[in-house]
Amino acid sequence: MASRLTNQTTDATPIRLPGTGRHRTTLFPRRRTTPRTARDFVVSTLTEWGETSRLDDMRLCTSELVTNAVLHGVPVGRLVLVRVESLDEELRIEVHDSSENRPTKRVPEESAVDGRGLLIVAATADSWGVKERTGAGKCVWAAFDRAKNGAAPLPPHTTGPQGGTS
Repeated sequence: MASRLTNQTTDATPIRLPGTGRHRTTLFPRRRTTPRTARDFVVSTLTEWGETSRLDDMRLCTSELVTNAVLHGVPVGRLVLVRVESLDEELRIEVHDSSENRPTKRVPEESAVDGRGLLIVAATADSWGVKERTGAGKCVWAAFDRAKNGAAPLPPHTTGPQGGTS
């Protein structure tokens, strides 16, 4: 039975997670508008950080991964977690959902109107994959190598809290 998506919007709430490098994480409700608001979140974060060398590629991969999570991975009433990381060697977009079902690349019929999301991610990102999470669900990620995209290396870490919204 297909579940219903709504067009209602709610404010996405940023949360902080410990880690290395810079990162920003936000939870989004399972809504029809979530792929667009997740794209906006990723673009504004990367722009704020000055990480714009492959912004269109990262926006496209975010859209595909979040759309898959909303359509196939998140039950009604659950949330999608989107994390943007700027690490020493790569920029990374992660999309976490509560489904145990692993996504699979498939070759759709030529006339099909869907089924190309992971093919697009595989062709656009430098690498992608699926990893398990603590608790229910999975994380699907796309990474963009700094050496390939001309992004500047991260500045040395300073004292003080790591991660967050810097």
